[in-house]
Amino acid sequence: MIDKKIAATICEYAGKAVSERLCGDGDVIAMRTKSGFVVNAAPFDGLTEDKLVEVNAGDASANALLSALFSTREDINAVMITHPAYVRAVADAKATIPAVVDDMAQIVGTTCKTSKSAEVGDVLKAVKGRNSCLIAGGGALTSGRTMDEAYTCALVLDKAAHVFICGGVIGGCKIINTFEAKLMRFVYKKKYSKTNQQNISQREGE
Repeated sequence: MIDKKIAATICEYAGKAVSERLCGDGDVIAMRTKSGFVVNAAPFDGLTEDKLVEVNAGDASANALLSALFSTREDINAVMITHPAYVRAVADAKATIPAVVDDMAQIVGTTCKTSKSAEVGDVLKAVKGRNSCLIAGGGALTSGRTMDEAYTCALVLDKAAHVFICGGVIGGCKIINTFEAKLMRFVYKKKYSKTNQQNISQREGE
């Protein structure tokens, strides 16, 4: 039986993604469990507990990408794949989004790469050492220690993609330099968010 807190968390954040217009075809939302992970088996709009499935760890036949992420990345407890319009445009162009806004530097990092293809191996390479990437021809893969963090990352990437594209129309964006971006990321991950994410994790489930 699926943990009630996990089910409620997934349905809540799927609804939030719909309200923020992050959704498109093939959206995915999943959380780690003690035995594997829980993932949606229906679109985000109106998602309910009976439309979720629990997958055993290592069962790549259910979702090879999620199985690989959860089995190889102990730092990841939640994953979202969303398809907002500006993110899809950047992913289609196979471009890399630089740190064009402060909250991207803090929550996402210095850059967000697009995978070479939608194949599992290429997506894993693009997200290696990171909490997010864009999937070529697809949307944004965001992850976190909690679902709240994965969702926040999706919001920030949507904003960054918007700034990146619109800034290009008028001659380019002001990019945060690498040192400052890394410092912002360090402070966020090691100082600002640590206790907060631990508290959220207890609220979200297992």
